[in-house]
Amino acid sequence: MNYPNGDEIRAGDKLSLEGGMTGIVLCSFDSKDYLPEFNYESWIDICKTGIMVDTDVAGLIHYSAPNPEFKLLERKRF
Repeated sequence: MNYPNGDEIRAGDKLSLEGGMTGIVLCSFDSKDYLPEFNYESWIDICKTGIMVDTDVAGLIHYSAPNPEFKLLERKRF
């Protein structure tokens, strides 16, 4: 999944979401990129594509399609 500008969304990205929410990308199911603390094996059968985001307001949200309001705020450096 990509941001509206075409850049790839990666695990660890802090992003701005709809309604003023922010969140951290825990997993990109499309690229199999996930943070170590995310239990990928528990979710892959449920969420085959998209991203899982831990939001500041609503908790975990699975996005199966890109949202035009996604905006990268900070990229985590590993």
